Amino acid sequence: MKFDESTPIYLQIKKEIENAIINKSIEEEKAIDSIRIMAKQYRLNPQTISNAISELLNEGILFKKRGIGMFVEKGAQKKLKVKTYEEFVETDLQNMVTKSRSLDISKKELLNLIENSYDKGGEK
Repeated sequence: MKFDESTPIYLQIKKEIENAIINKSIEEEKAIDSIRIMAKQYRLNPQTISNAISELLNEGILFKKRGIGMFVEKGAQKKLKVKTYEEFVETDLQNMVTKSRSLDISKKELLNLIENSYDKGGEK
């Protein structure tokens, strides 16, 4: 994984785990890799991984089984999808609308661009 210098690494690791849960690479109620294994995999200090895991534990995305490891909480995928949706609407969508206005792209033209782009990706 290539890290972005503008965001703390532990937050990037947290986002990576969240995306894996959203995409079902890590399933609900299944164990995630240990902090030690992730630290080795990412070539990072275990404390960095621990910080990411701690946030996910505090948010109810992961839970700990003493002596066994960390697991994905039931309902975590839905919770993360809602959170990601809200972030998308508040940030990405608003930025797109603002930029479109500054480029004098009409609402109709923007909607056409979105439809074309969405269709290229295969509609759900």
